Amino acid sequence: MGSRGNRRRTRATVLAVANSLLVVVCLGVSVALFSQNQWILRAAAVVAVLVAVGASLLVRHQLLVERLAHSEERAQVAQEYSRITGARVVENAEFVDLMQRRLDKIDERLDKIDQEVATVVAAGDKHSQADAPTVVDLKLRGLAAS
Repeated sequence: MGSRGNRRRTRATVLAVANSLLVVVCLGVSVALFSQNQWILRAAAVVAVLVAVGASLLVRHQLLVERLAHSEERAQVAQEYSRITGARVVENAEFVDLMQRRLDKIDERLDKIDQEVATVVAAGDKHSQADAPTVVDLKLRGLAAS
């Protein structure tokens, strides 16, 4: 942020100098017009042209400096974004790998449960569904026992 503020200060200074040069030249040409002397008017015109060229060169130079600084900043932002994207890709791959391992463990547990259920079903239960006591039967048995 400090470099950006410094760049603004530099830009403002250069543009202020260019504008002040143009104002000074305009005042000088105005004074030369009222003097009615041809040589002074010609000299003021030549100086005005030279100062105007100098001011335009200052503005052009500042524009080029700003464009260069902006392009460097954009390149830096692009590199930072690329670095962040690379880190995100790695994090995403690690997350996918972790989730895949968790899913594999869950699948293994489900396979074990399926095997146990299949073993119990294959062995056959000594009580069928019809013979199994209901909650009401268990409550009645509890009342009868007390």
